[in-house]
Amino acid sequence: MTKDEIYHKYLERLRLKLIAKYEQLGLRASGKYERELEADVQGDKLIMYGAFHSQFMEHGREPGKYPPRKAIEEWIETKSTLPAVFRENKKQFAFLVARKIAKEGIKVPNEFNAGEVISSVVEDFLANDVYEMIEELGVIYLRRIQSDVIEILKAA
Repeated sequence: MTKDEIYHKYLERLRLKLIAKYEQLGLRASGKYERELEADVQGDKLIMYGAFHSQFMEHGREPGKYPPRKAIEEWIETKSTLPAVFRENKKQFAFLVARKIAKEGIKVPNEFNAGEVISSVVEDFLANDVYEMIEELGVIYLRRIQSDVIEILKAA
């Protein structure tokens, strides 16, 4: 296995754990969070991209600015636990939700979001999975060193 394959393996593990946590907390609505989680490896830099609203799931939102109503309308359409009357009047309901968010913000944790949907997974990943990844990478580098030593000895 190559270094990049190991990096991708562990980033995929992190992605799946992030998805499992948000499902466990009951935060799934449209599935956009899951679809937009994207792993990228740039050299020795491991990056996990996520949906714009991920920051609000984790930290909440300060009052003051109206959120995009279109996003709220999509949430209303896909959130199956909402009464049908909200979907039937989604434009009006979206306006009311946006106004409430603009006025009060969103505090996390709250009754619908226990919080730490991302940070708890990342902390666990750093405490456990990273050490496994380092061990696997160490084997690769050890093989390279052994191969280099053998080539040096053959040349001598």
